[in-house]
Amino acid sequence: MLVLAALIPAPRFAKAADVDTEQLVHIARNRRLSEAPYWRTLLHCPQNIRPYQSYIDDPAFFLAETGQTDADAELTALIRTFWGATPSERPICRFIARYTWVYEQLADVIDTPPLVCEEAERLEPSSASLVFPTYHLNNPASMFGHTFLTIESDYQTPVLADAINYAAMPDSHNPISYMFKGIAGSFKGYYSILPYYKKIQEYGDMAQRDIWEYPLTLTPEETRRMVLHILELKESYSYYYFFDKNCSYMLQFLLETARPGLSLTHEKGLTVIPIDTIKAMQKAGLITEARYRPSIGSRIQAGIGRLSHTEIGLAQDLSDGTLDPKAFLAMDLPEKTKRITLDLVSDVARYRRAKGKLSQAAFRPLFLGTLKARKNLGKGTPDEKAVEAPPEPTTGHDAARISATIGTRDGDSFEEFAITPAFTNLLNTDYTKREGIQIEFLHARARFDNDKGDLNLQAFTLLDILSLSPRNAFIRPLSWTFHAGYEKRMTATGALKGAYSLSAATGMAWNLSDESLFFFLPEAELLASDGLDKGAALGAGLYSGVLLSPTDRWRMLLSGHLARRLPDDTTESRLAFENNLTLNRNNRIGLSLSRTDVDSHHAWETALSWHHYF
Repeated sequence: MLVLAALIPAPRFAKAADVDTEQLVHIARNRRLSEAPYWRTLLHCPQNIRPYQSYIDDPAFFLAETGQTDADAELTALIRTFWGATPSERPICRFIARYTWVYEQLADVIDTPPLVCEEAERLEPSSASLVFPTYHLNNPASMFGHTFLTIESDYQTPVLADAINYAAMPDSHNPISYMFKGIAGSFKGYYSILPYYKKIQEYGDMAQRDIWEYPLTLTPEETRRMVLHILELKESYSYYYFFDKNCSYMLQFLLETARPGLSLTHEKGLTVIPIDTIKAMQKAGLITEARYRPSIGSRIQAGIGRLSHTEIGLAQDLSDGTLDPKAFLAMDLPEKTKRITLDLVSDVARYRRAKGKLSQAAFRPLFLGTLKARKNLGKGTPDEKAVEAPPEPTTGHDAARISATIGTRDGDSFEEFAITPAFTNLLNTDYTKREGIQIEFLHARARFDNDKGDLNLQAFTLLDILSLSPRNAFIRPLSWTFHAGYEKRMTATGALKGAYSLSAATGMAWNLSDESLFFFLPEAELLASDGLDKGAALGAGLYSGVLLSPTDRWRMLLSGHLARRLPDDTTESRLAFENNLTLNRNNRIGLSLSRTDVDSHHAWETALSWHHYF
């Protein structure tokens, strides 16, 4: 027996030497691991933040009580937890990315094999994509668009991928309250994991938002490294700030954990919006292509565009159930027209069901009856369902803008300088031609009056939003506008006085053609100024106009604004003709002519502007 025992390899009986936990802590400090850029990334602290402070606000994310503000304390706590405690006390899956990285850095002095997270072992990620549901101005939470990630596996179709989302958990459904709470960081933001097909339903079907998909150039190993970190973030919160620490910015940490050495988060400016993140990823080589997924609203609009007015009426009758599909098939119409009409009807049924305008009991027979009729007509050609993609978002102008203007007001010349951190105005054609989009945040404008020789703040806009969503035979959204800010306004004496205003309007818009849009918005305004008789006034009025896009580079707006104010009993009107010509991606020229009337006084103003985006 002694001879047999001697022949058995020693490791079968040998026990690995116990690791001296405090010695590991000492080695980690000597190697300055807590100062490593990647450790800061794992703790969600940008490289340019001094002193260190994590953007994760949930105490449960950290092992050390001071982990949010002390990177070394968090590293020490992790080492003591995973190399000093009993196995039953090691929450490996909760800290798998941090544990894995520390193990790799200390592998040369650790005698024990790495711990295993069974949840992580079951995952087989192969690739990832960035997804951008486009602008949704009817929801202030999404007026800049949204971004999230999808994690794909080789054995799954793309729509079955996992979607990694970061979003605020609001306690208010009031859009104005939501907006101001979001600016102040009053909501908690959480990372969540949902099936991608559910996000397609949420954005493409319910919210009618086109989706752009950007496959990322991450390797399977980089994707897996990112997934390990995602496991750590489940149920952890950060305070959500609408303009910077938002859905777009907080996802950048995930990309940095995937590819060590990547620098995205440290370049944050005053604002971070989704389009900024997409362009930053392009610049870093993470994105090389884009795929367009049209919303159900875009598919409906494309179907309407292929039919005559009479044929659209037939589609309405089919959608309302007043025309039977069998009777429709018997009509003397080209088969192509019948296919387009029935495809349109099935999209309309899905849209109405998603919006809750059609019960399941009513939806099922309508949808199945339409599909049954459609089967009799053959597959058709691809062009019958094709949806023309709008301009790809990254080809548009950058988010911030500076403007220089020369002009005259009733014969007196002036110069103006303006700056706008974000984002776009109504006269740009970069993102849409059929709709009207304006989002301006912290817009400031100063004017030098050459006649008086003085420089004054002409306007400061806290937030200005204008959403012109055209209505059609099947989709009838409301258009609206909201404005909060300060501006020099004409008074009943003809003088210009500073005024603080809060206004909102809601109404309707229609496409007169593919290149034109008419809108009609009844408006209410609260105005405060020492140029008013009572210091404040409440006004009711109307804002209306026509938006034209004669070419891809030229847009013009002819608009009128009429308001009646009480208790000072004044009427203000403004007519304006504005033009915007695109020179290249980030440079525009604007030309405007306007007349403002307040009771018996009026003023003409002309202006020529240069706008540069950066």
